[in-house]
Amino acid sequence: MLSEEEIQKLISDNEYLQIQINDLNEMLEIRNEQVEVLRSKNRKMSEMQSTLENNLEEFSYMQHFIGKQQQKVKQYARREEEMETELIESISMEKEYYTIRDQFESKNIALQDVNNQLDEIPALTKELAQEKRKIAELESSLDILKEENDLLQHEIAKLKRQIAVLKEKD
Repeated sequence: MLSEEEIQKLISDNEYLQIQINDLNEMLEIRNEQVEVLRSKNRKMSEMQSTLENNLEEFSYMQHFIGKQQQKVKQYARREEEMETELIESISMEKEYYTIRDQFESKNIALQDVNNQLDEIPALTKELAQEKRKIAELESSLDILKEENDLLQHEIAKLKRQIAVLKEKD
């Protein structure tokens, strides 16, 4: 039979283990929140990648459009040379030329924007890879904490059984 001092020590140890379990549970909750933040970042990266892919499609369309516009500019230039004597048509062609040039400049600006966004892809990809590594590390830590928690739960159950056995003997 256990002495009062041994029982008090077991109770004290049990309370200490309960505090440790609470601390571990809080740590686990914090880790879960961190994992959720990383998952959120991952979703945002996927959204950004989707936006970038859409921008790339628009870029391809703009290149095609610019190519067509450049062909038109060449056609207009030839016509202008052939129709120098017809002043009204020449003025009309000139106005159209300036419109196309403005569109071309606008498309070039848009193309520069897309190129700037393309330049950001490697950094974003690297950041995504780092975030994935962090997620893997956190998931590994979470698994370890779960195992440790299970072990502590098992130890607590064992101690509770011992306490119950001790109480029955009293």
